[in-house]
Amino acid sequence: MALRIAPLVLLLLLAACRPPPDGDGPPPPPPAGGGLPVFVDVTDEAGITFVHQNGASARRYLPETMGSGVAFFDFDGDERPDLYFVNSVPVEPSGEPLASGALYRNRGDGTFEDVTAAAGLDEPFFGMGAAVGDVDNDGDLDLFVSGVGGDRFFRNLGDGTFADATAEAGLGGSGFGSSAAFLDYDRDGRLDLFVGRYVTWSREADVACSPDGEHRSYCTPEIYPGQSNRLYRNLGGGRFEDVTRAAGLERPEGKTLGVVPLDQDGDGWPDLAVANDTVRNFLFMNRGPGEDGRVAFREEGVELGMAFSVSGATRGAMGVDAGDLDGDGREDLVIGNFSQEMSAVYRASTHGLFVDEAARLGIGLPTLMPLAFGTLVADLDGDGWLDAVFANGHIEPEIERFQALQTYAQAALVFHNRGGGGFEPVTAEAGPLAGSWVGRGLAAADYDGDGDLDLVLTQNGRRARLWRNDGPRRAFIRLRPEGTASNRTGYGAVVTAVAGERRIRRRLVSGRSYLSASEPVVTIGLGDLERLDAVEILWPSGIRQTLPDPELGRLHVVREAASEAAAGQDG
Repeated sequence: MALRIAPLVLLLLLAACRPPPDGDGPPPPPPAGGGLPVFVDVTDEAGITFVHQNGASARRYLPETMGSGVAFFDFDGDERPDLYFVNSVPVEPSGEPLASGALYRNRGDGTFEDVTAAAGLDEPFFGMGAAVGDVDNDGDLDLFVSGVGGDRFFRNLGDGTFADATAEAGLGGSGFGSSAAFLDYDRDGRLDLFVGRYVTWSREADVACSPDGEHRSYCTPEIYPGQSNRLYRNLGGGRFEDVTRAAGLERPEGKTLGVVPLDQDGDGWPDLAVANDTVRNFLFMNRGPGEDGRVAFREEGVELGMAFSVSGATRGAMGVDAGDLDGDGREDLVIGNFSQEMSAVYRASTHGLFVDEAARLGIGLPTLMPLAFGTLVADLDGDGWLDAVFANGHIEPEIERFQALQTYAQAALVFHNRGGGGFEPVTAEAGPLAGSWVGRGLAAADYDGDGDLDLVLTQNGRRARLWRNDGPRRAFIRLRPEGTASNRTGYGAVVTAVAGERRIRRRLVSGRSYLSASEPVVTIGLGDLERLDAVEILWPSGIRQTLPDPELGRLHVVREAASEAAAGQDG
């Protein structure tokens, strides 16, 4: 982060509308044709009342301005994504009652109910980010929350409640936690955990910063030393061990805010793209087992072209996501950066290198002035191409006093993918995500079961917002993988929809965006297609599974086959 300058308010929304879905009933068949999505703010009617408490004080402690995250996940196993909002507490306790994070259960009728206390999650602490995954392969999604001064791990008991298993799991950690991601880095069928660390900060070591010598402001991260991320290996039995150094991830110079797993070289071993603030980004390439049998990474961000800007400068990288933006079968990277720094679109080339083509692809200039945090690539209009969304908002509430062209609350940015040939900003007089927000976390899920992706955005010190996607109906297929030899959540599985020569490829991963978790379900928009020849699944175990002529317009729960010879089945 750093104080620089302000947003171009250009953006948002779209074209046609449709009536909301009727409860849990099946969606009507998709019409011929389609159009851009129309998002409707349903925060009030959905019953989402969560307000992030950042504990902001006159001392402008750095952590106050950074949170917080959000997670979409089905905690009670009813196939409807629920919502968990991460909360913070004041750095200096005031004696006032402290608010905890909030868990909202999806009722299935478009509304949510607050079940935080009943679920055992009413524990106040300085939370930052959230990650979800089934760490014990029991069929229930567990919850990890990074924080300042210590992390929390909540084990899902399968009865609608959670138990704080932080100590027994060995996941308490320390320092300034940021984004986290579950992944099976050693492919043993158990989910491991990568936890981002930001800077070395404490209340006692806090530095007073002022741009004018009179008014105190939030310091930039250059003031503080970096801190190494952590990698925890799942030992089974509810225990983890810190393998950061042994796995080649010890990098104390890092100042991580975002992380996303990917497979950059297509070798089947998950790599990690890490967005760092004011220092170079990292790309940890998984080299598989060494001579001693241990799996380790090598950092190759510089060699592979995603460490710096085109000019060779470091940037204030916040959120990150990966996906095949141009349909060439390779995973590209999108990184949201600080104001006066264009967001990056690192396109994967045929030579295995990344090239930042944000300007050429139409995302560069519109993202120059806003300060991006939450960063997602997702197919918002169901045409089979990944669009891009940025949740924007400044870190300094009084930024307009110092920089006339900047504002604290900023417009979110949505970019429509024109079909692999570039992006265009989605604009309208009034439309989806319209308004100004102190944006931080950003996550996607089909919370209403109609086949398109809805969005949730958190604000620092303000109320979260939920947007329902009411765009024109289009063909789709959704898959929730259930690993057997692979991890139960299916993280790392590659799902390919095949229709003639067309192949639409998606990888299911944890992490993504900024401090947030999208639902662990693969949603593939199919535009005007009336059928698929097949859906192919490449599991982390290496097993390839094919579902011939799958039914469209619904969620398939796909259990990993015992072998490639076994017929694919879905539920």
